Parts: sequence; C-alpha cells; structure tokens
Amino acid sequence: MWVANYDRLPTRCRLAAWDTSIVKTCLLCGHYDESRDHLFLRCSFSEHIWKEITVRLGYRPFYFHTWTALIAWLDVGDTTSPLTLRRLVAQATIYSSPCLCKDIDRLLRNIILARKNRSKFGCLMQVWLKHTV
Repeated sequence: MWVANYDRLPTRCRLAAWDTSIVKTCLLCGHYDESRDHLFLRCSFSEHIWKEITVRLGYRPFYFHTWTALIAWLDVGDTTSPLTLRRLVAQATIYSSPCLCKDIDRLLRNIILARKNRSKFGCLMQVWLKHTV
C-alpha cells in the first residue's frame, strides 16, 4: 500500500518515462494512460470494484477521482463504516490487482491445457505466454 501511496508502482506511465517504446495506455480499458490514479480509481474496471465496495460498506455508490480523495476518505471518521474496515478494504483492493492478474493467468493456462488437443486451442498457450513478463 505504501508503494501505491508514494506513486512508485511500475505503471505504464512510469515505465514509459524510462523507455519511450512502452505503450502508456491502460491494459484493462485501453482508453487512457495507465497511471496509479487511473488504474486504481478511474478505470471502468476499478470504478466497478469501488462501486461494489462502497455499497457493501453501507454508502451510496461513489467514486474516487484522485488518490488524495481516497486517502482523505481513509482518514475521516464517520458513522457509516468503521475507519479500520475502510482501511482494510482499501488495502485489499489495492493489493488484489496483482493477485487478480495472477488468478486470471492461472485460469487461462488451465483452460488452454484442458483443451490443448482441440484445433482452436493448439497454439493458444504459445500466444498467451509470448508476452509474459
């Protein structure tokens, strides 16, 4: 969480600052530059997650459009949801992105392996692993 808070995550915008051949657009939506704020707060994928989380915490759905707004929400006390629970949810949400990607990767590998003898699936594993980092 502290790496995200200090904006030190290896987002595409940060990586492109070192290597201009890196495409900066978001891997999830493909529309905007992949910055920390976009990836965790503004991307349609993350907005859906935050909508579900805020409702689950007892709030009407709302979105954070800046990291500062998220941090301010994590520091203010209110009667809707306990501060500790909000902080745990925020940390889990920020942490879940790499875990989710790992789960998706594992799921796709399993699906491809289970169907490897079918003609449409024969070369999919090679294509899937081609750009693995």
